[in-house]
Order: sequence, then C-alpha cells, then structure tokens
Amino acid sequence: LLCLTGCGQKGEREYTIMFMPKLTGIPYFTACQKGAMEAGKELGVKVVYDGATKADSNEQTQLLERWIASDSYDAFVVACNDPKRVANALKNARDKGKLVVTYDADCKKEARQFFVNMATYDAVAEEMVEVMAEQLTPKGTGKVGILTSHLDAPNQKQWADRIKAYAKKKYPKMIVLDEETHGEDRAKGIQRAKAMINAHADLKGIIGLTSIAVPAAAEAVAQENKVGKIVVTGVSTPRDMKKHVDNGTVKEFVLWNPVDLRYLSVYVAD
Repeated sequence: LLCLTGCGQKGEREYTIMFMPKLTGIPYFTACQKGAMEAGKELGVKVVYDGATKADSNEQTQLLERWIASDSYDAFVVACNDPKRVANALKNARDKGKLVVTYDADCKKEARQFFVNMATYDAVAEEMVEVMAEQLTPKGTGKVGILTSHLDAPNQKQWADRIKAYAKKKYPKMIVLDEETHGEDRAKGIQRAKAMINAHADLKGIIGLTSIAVPAAAEAVAQENKVGKIVVTGVSTPRDMKKHVDNGTVKEFVLWNPVDLRYLSVYVAD
C-alpha cells in the first residue's frame, strides 16, 4: 500500500489548503504563516494564507463562506474566532467533501475532523498561574486581573476557566478577577488594563491571554508608574515583549513555538 501511494515520498499534490488565522498582521499569526508555508513547501502542498484584518467572527465567517462557495480549496485549516458562528461555515465545507482542521482555537467538534492544539488547556493555564504566583509577594498571594480578547474566544475561555480553578485550588490567597476584554486591539488593551489598575488599588498582577494583551498590560503598568508593583505575564511573542522585558516591566512570559505548531497543522491536513 505504501508503494502504491508513493512510499510516503514528497511530490506535488493536486490540492490546495486554505490556511486562515484569527486575524492577519500581528506577529503571532505571522509566525504561524511562516510555519504553514514552510510545511507547504517541504510537503509539496499548495498553501494559501489569508484572513480577516481584525478578530471578527462575522468577517471570518463571510470569508470562509465565499471561499467554500468558490470550490477553489480542498482543505481549510482555521483558527476560529468564535466556536459557534464559524462552525456553521466549516460544517458546510465538510458537507461539500472538504477537509477541515482547526488550530490554536477550536470550533464545535462536528464541524472539523481534527484540532491541532499547542498543549492541553490545563498545561497552559497552570503555567501562567505558576509564573504569576512565583513573582507575587508573598508567593501566590494577591489580587490578579485577566485581560483577554473576547469572553467567548475558544482557547482563551478555556484558559480563563482553568486559571481560576487552579489558582483557587493551589493558591487560595490569589484572588482572580473576572476577565476584561480588548478585542485584539492594543490601544483598547492598554485602556482596559489601566481601568483595571485604577479600579483595584490593591491589584498585584495581570495575566494576558493573547499576544496583544500582555504587552498592552505591560504598557499600562509602565504608564501608571506601577513597574515593580504589578506583575505582568501571560502568553505572547518575543517580538511583542522585547521592549517590556528589556525595561524590566515583565520578567517572564509563556509561549509555545507557533512556527512548529502551524507546520504541524498543515502536516495533519496533508
């Protein structure tokens, strides 16, 4: 069977994969694009990278519906902004015989064949709590805010729920506040983080659940002259965080390798 299918060797495939991020133009998804295109080149698969310019589930759904109707793509590899809204379009793709793989942020299970995740939700959430707890004085003690893109963003909602549960169990003196949202907008993230700081005089830390949220929170802490008083951590990219690590606002943050993960996403589709 292996010999009949080409013995697993590289060769130009007669299909095209649409690789779609939550939004284009930010370093995290630029790294995702790099991994996807590398996989396409090495596997001999045509990969097209495109998506919405903002994290908007309606815009993402409209693009998907247009691409599905065009019948130009054999597979869709998608990071979903909303697990329910995007699912309808992806289910339509499956009904037309297209392969659907989600990555980074999942949709409803019936709308895709595979989900490629960076790590378990528990592992990522617990690591963020541990990084925060280590920097609080006393350890694991104090009021901590959460800055996220949207309350219903698939991966971020899973992390937020687990952050609260894990902190309550392991660090009962760590009080985790309800999430504030920034909609993947840096300026709004700074504004919301400042509001959080001003609303809670005893705030000890902020956990950002997106690559935009963490630098936005760090900028807010710096502008409010709270460096060394409020700990900032979460998930972000080295490019986004370099300034804030260099100036001492952030000591440690969390990230998997988005290039390798997106290579894997295309590999799974192939």
